[in-house]
Amino acid sequence: TNGLGFTRMVDTAFNWFATHHHCNPKARIACITSIAGTKGLGAAPAYSATKRFQNHYLECLSQQARMRHLPIAITDIRPGFVKTDLIAGSSYPLQLKPEDVAKHIVSAIENGKEVKVIDWRYDILVFLWRLIPRWLWTRLKITT
Repeated sequence: TNGLGFTRMVDTAFNWFATHHHCNPKARIACITSIAGTKGLGAAPAYSATKRFQNHYLECLSQQARMRHLPIAITDIRPGFVKTDLIAGSSYPLQLKPEDVAKHIVSAIENGKEVKVIDWRYDILVFLWRLIPRWLWTRLKITT
């Protein structure tokens, strides 16, 4: 789902906009990926790997649109843990309210953001994660 399903869905939208750009002079594809694509997470390897794939795939499509002079913009929305039924009763840290996440998503799309990490706390966390070298990251015991 996170790999093949995502690719088919995004490709369908991208190709439709590419062939119908005369109808849609300002097309935007917005996808919800995750901060889990920032670093490999041993507690969820397939999940974090497919989210990383999604991040890169959207970046590639954005570059392709520019190379082909297509009026297609891409927004990669990267939330942290959203407090939904899926994680109800769990001890995941920094759970975000769905209403707040929705506001961030709308704002990111309206303001033409290419990448939007939701919210500021996760923005700091992702920044810090990127500073950790691989040799150290792979030795950390990160659990859910």
